Amino acid sequence: MTSTFVAMTYNLWSEFYLDERRAALESLFTIRPPDLLAVQELRPVTRDLLDEVLPEHDRIDGEAGWATQSNLWWRRDLFTRLDHGAEDVGILSPDACLFWVRLRTPDGTELLFSTAHLTWPGHADERADHVNRRIAQARAIGATLERLAGDGACLFTVDINDIGPPQWELGNAGFLDSFTALGRHSPVTHPVVPTVATGPIGTRLSPLASPPKAIDWIFARGPLAARTSEVVDFFHDGRAPSDHYPVVATYSFTRHHP
Repeated sequence: MTSTFVAMTYNLWSEFYLDERRAALESLFTIRPPDLLAVQELRPVTRDLLDEVLPEHDRIDGEAGWATQSNLWWRRDLFTRLDHGAEDVGILSPDACLFWVRLRTPDGTELLFSTAHLTWPGHADERADHVNRRIAQARAIGATLERLAGDGACLFTVDINDIGPPQWELGNAGFLDSFTALGRHSPVTHPVVPTVATGPIGTRLSPLASPPKAIDWIFARGPLAARTSEVVDFFHDGRAPSDHYPVVATYSFTRHHP
């Protein structure tokens, strides 16, 4: 019976400096393979890397955003896929969606596992009119997950690209992040220091460095209890696997539906 499982969410940083950090990515997932994995900024090369280093896992074999934005992996001895989908929630990137999979444990318990990468505040549309796109996106995600999961067990993982309003939308939709659930504040999840990136620490939009912040989250709703929650500080040969830290949480189902 699967009553407790470990979930991870991770922004893979596209293909930036991949040659310099490939060994670190492989090492992370060799040492700490989660039962459930959600990723953002996925590319075909990193999808194949994860397939190789997670041989006991299955994922969605999809096109478009499933190969270039996000995907979801699960341990095949703990979960079986029932169905999956990608929902348009207004994210301003090609093929970016709310990606989800409905899973079943061997004892018949169902879990909706999902992920998204909300629009970056530096997107040209947002810089033009100064309207926060992530509030409406979070509201749409809450409504979509309500439709898909109802009062069943639901995990939503996200690079939220914000530090307030979209989190409040999710909270008001009944979701609780894995740190708040344990009476804690989240540590910083971005940026990772030190980084393998070279050059100045500002962006093309400003010379200012990106401030330390918590923008990677695991949210839960329904019959799930958070047991542990961690921002993983991991380096291999002095190199980080990404410019984000992974977030890992352990959950238990609190009731079963055989």
